[in-house]
Amino acid sequence: MRHYKTTYQDKRGTEQIVIKSDGSEMVTTIRGINFDGPDFDQLTADKIDHEKFDYQMFSDGSGDVTNCSFLITIPIKLYNTTSKELFEENLDAYIVVGDDTTIDGLDHELNSLTLHTSFGKFTVEKKLEWMEDALIALQNQLPAHIYINTCLSCKYSNYSPYGNGMFGDIYCFKKIKEQLIALQDKTDLFSIWTKEAMDRGDIFSVQETFDCEEHQLLTDNDWVYKSWTKTI
Repeated sequence: MRHYKTTYQDKRGTEQIVIKSDGSEMVTTIRGINFDGPDFDQLTADKIDHEKFDYQMFSDGSGDVTNCSFLITIPIKLYNTTSKELFEENLDAYIVVGDDTTIDGLDHELNSLTLHTSFGKFTVEKKLEWMEDALIALQNQLPAHIYINTCLSCKYSNYSPYGNGMFGDIYCFKKIKEQLIALQDKTDLFSIWTKEAMDRGDIFSVQETFDCEEHQLLTDNDWVYKSWTKTI
């Protein structure tokens, strides 16, 4: 479980919190209420208190926190192909959920992304719908020999052709990598992406900024369903 320092803010005030992540789900406590979920616009409260938060309410009585922002610091891995060094730097992401978003039709947006490194600061200030696009824009600013070494850049991850959320909605196939590396197109992807594989845990959602020891950078020979194109 990793711990990310975060500033939470809404119309009621500002709180310094810690978001914990296992790579698939996030959990945190704000003003005595526990939240968990895969994305910043899907953090579900363990109890509803309308004096403390605004919620997107559902028919079963549950609710996700909304009309708020998160400034979260996520340590991410980078890889230097010249020195063959894997190292860690801090990524600051500013995320808005609810009424204050400015992208038409969305109730969430990534307002900015800043990577702090020993060789400079790199910032994406354009408001974006997906963490995928923000990380790709960030990668394009980095020196050619520096690679973002996270789940998004891994050859064992794919998005669903049916669509995805802002964050934490890419899927890991490392448990069936032998089948994955033979894929050539979406038809092949659907042939292995089955309910049975999901139920067994062979395919599971991960966060674009996470990583594991089995990470492998993409090569020109790998077919993947995502927009990442930086190969090694």
